[in-house]
Amino acid sequence: MIIDFVPIQQYTHCFHIALLILVLFAVFQCQRGVIFRKDVVNMDAGWGFVIASLIIIYMGLRLVSAQFGDTMNYYKMFKDIANGIDIGDKSQEDIIFYTTLHWFAKYSNIHSFFLLCAFLYVAPLWLAMVRIFKSYYWIPFLVILSMFTFWQYGVNGVRNGVGASLFILAMTYVENLPVMALLSVLAIGFHKSVLLMVAGGALAWFIKNSYYYLAGWILCVIVSYFFGGQIQNYLAGIDFMAGDERFSGYMTGENMVGEIVQMSMVFRWDFLLYSSMAVVVGYYFIFRRDFKDEYYHWIYNTYLATNAFWILVIRAAYSNRFAQISWFIMPIVLIYPFMKQRFWTNHEKMLGYAILTFYAFAFYENILKSGIL
Repeated sequence: MIIDFVPIQQYTHCFHIALLILVLFAVFQCQRGVIFRKDVVNMDAGWGFVIASLIIIYMGLRLVSAQFGDTMNYYKMFKDIANGIDIGDKSQEDIIFYTTLHWFAKYSNIHSFFLLCAFLYVAPLWLAMVRIFKSYYWIPFLVILSMFTFWQYGVNGVRNGVGASLFILAMTYVENLPVMALLSVLAIGFHKSVLLMVAGGALAWFIKNSYYYLAGWILCVIVSYFFGGQIQNYLAGIDFMAGDERFSGYMTGENMVGEIVQMSMVFRWDFLLYSSMAVVVGYYFIFRRDFKDEYYHWIYNTYLATNAFWILVIRAAYSNRFAQISWFIMPIVLIYPFMKQRFWTNHEKMLGYAILTFYAFAFYENILKSGIL
């Protein structure tokens, strides 16, 4: 079974329009001051499960089309495996992902495979928010959905999306380190870029002072602006990602052709501005409002550490792929304080304004720029 009754050209647009409606309704609840009322919380939690399930189905049962980026590349590999054609060294990369792909190519079909990937992408995020926020999880989950790259990493950067989602879930098991470690290993097995998230989380686990991470983040912006090109050439030269030729190509621009790619190899002020939203929010609550929550400090420090790495290679081709490593953590940094403590007498209204602000970049990128409205 596949969803073929939605025109392929409108498939992604339908998701973004539905998301816009959900965001506006949540803001309406905030402005009415009822978002934290128990009956509303229970209703939103129930609908949140339904919406998460529908997203999994809608995302997983999509048509195989170049409209969805790497979906077509995965399909080609799937067919090669099913026909007994060797796909080369790829089967040695991201071993859990490709082992799963091999199994489905031999015993099932591509749509079941993509449905499983959608489940492994969305369900861990849903469960992570439930574990952190209990019955109040809907607004944090909605903020995740409203990140401008959410859909992209469910249909295009599928390995990265699944790996990052599993690591976000792992981060909720701080009191059960064996489970955290197991989920982290699974996440790395789907995409080895998660190693950077694990490294950032481990660093933040042992060094807890957020001043250091904030100062380091600012320093990385300055260093990257003046010396970013040299840093990227150095990382490519020392084989930083252990034999990953794509990483070296991204750093130097070699084997990357096309005007769009070449234009992307500049200092990305737009992505830096987007990333700084979480930096500013975390700074405000931790340093200005004295928000003392050890778990939030860990999440914030992990974000700063992983985002700082991207800033050092901000000129790389497809720079957003490196930024996304930290952007997966970003929604929790943005929404966590709003859900854990009241800071204003009109807290619900301030939450509504915050949701709109967090969603603004996605609205511009996914709706205005694409010409939906």
